[in-house]
Amino acid sequence: MAQQEITIRVDLGRGEAKDTVYTCDLSYDYVKINADYRS
Repeated sequence: MAQQEITIRVDLGRGEAKDTVYTCDLSYDYVKINADYRS
């Protein structure tokens, strides 16, 4: 998932709709890399 954007299509057979979902990377490696940061 190195791309800036990915497209996920879901067909529920209930007509036309469109939405945007924002997520973040909270994988084990991300947390491990950032665990030592202090604010």
